[in-house]
Amino acid sequence: MANISRFEVYGPQKYLLRMGEVMFRETPHVHYFSREVENNQHVRVYIYEDQNTGVQSSRCVTCILSELSASLHFEIADVGRQSGFRGSQGLEDQPMYDQIIDFILDFSKKYGLTVQNRKES
Repeated sequence: MANISRFEVYGPQKYLLRMGEVMFRETPHVHYFSREVENNQHVRVYIYEDQNTGVQSSRCVTCILSELSASLHFEIADVGRQSGFRGSQGLEDQPMYDQIIDFILDFSKKYGLTVQNRKES
C-alpha cells in the first residue's frame, strides 16, 4: 500500500531555497535529479532506499521538492517494493520515510518556517 505525504512549507525565501541544498548534503539519497524551471527555482527529486541486508529486504522512498517563489511543495512517496520478511527492520531503525519527514519538520522549526499538510484534491 502506498504511503504518500504532501507538505507545503512557507517562510523567508532565503531559508526556503537553502532547504533543498541542505537536504542534498544531509540526507542519504541514492539518486538525485535537479532541473531549473525559472531563475533560481528548481524541481528536485531524491530517491532513497531502506536496506536490510541481514534478511535481504529493501524499500524505495521518493521525495519530490518543487521550489516556488513563496513556498516549497514536497511530495514524499513510500511506494517501493519490499522483499524479505515483514517486520524485518530492527526496532531501533527508523524507516527512511520517517527520517525524511523528521528532517523537513526539524529544519522548518529551526528556521521559523511554516509547514502545512496538503490534501490531494
